[in-house]
Amino acid sequence: AVPFEDPRVKTATRRGFITYAAGMSVAASAIAAGSHALARRGSEDLRTEVVLPSVRRTAAERLATTATTTEGSWTPIPGLSSWITPNDGFYRIDTALVVPRVDPASWSMSIEGLVATRLEFTLDDLLGMDLVDAAVTLNCVSNEVGGHLVGNAVWTGVPLADLLAEAGPTAGAQQVMAWSVDGFNAGFPAAAVMDGRTALVAVGMNSEPLPFRHGFPARLVVAGLYGYVSAVKWL
Repeated sequence: AVPFEDPRVKTATRRGFITYAAGMSVAASAIAAGSHALARRGSEDLRTEVVLPSVRRTAAERLATTATTTEGSWTPIPGLSSWITPNDGFYRIDTALVVPRVDPASWSMSIEGLVATRLEFTLDDLLGMDLVDAAVTLNCVSNEVGGHLVGNAVWTGVPLADLLAEAGPTAGAQQVMAWSVDGFNAGFPAAAVMDGRTALVAVGMNSEPLPFRHGFPARLVVAGLYGYVSAVKWL
């Protein structure tokens, strides 16, 4: 048997989208992402031109609760590494043989299917929304005890629950599914978006635009779910 996150496995089509579906039907509803791949040359310049808004809320502030721990409350201890994993040290598991280079100027994503209103967003649209910062730990299902396939990052993005609420899911919508431009797809119950956990369409990682290798220009981050069912990059 091949592990779920084995990068040799290629599934689905080249089209990128997220589906809010009824049961297992991928035709029921979608958050679609249309994108154009870039050559490596010059693509990093386009990424660095993306500026994250300086005014952002924490996930706790968004929920009008008091955070029990904040980044400022951590006291550095000599010899102990930071609780935040740096971007260049964060593990990478995906199906892309070559990291996609997506042009942010022509990229867009849409929410469609079992929703009252089809919505479409550009990267600028997302950056102009009420972004939140949330510290989320990602852990690969294949990680061994003491393994390196785990990392903490402060992700910046738009709450997925807000986007789905704006679209207005209709009766029978039970499943969220996502497709990446590299062909990977994953799905999870819609209830996981609405139960209060952090679930973001993320555009930033540790106060920077998403690195290409971690899903630029946008990806999903869902707390408490393994990546093979939720952490779709390069939407």
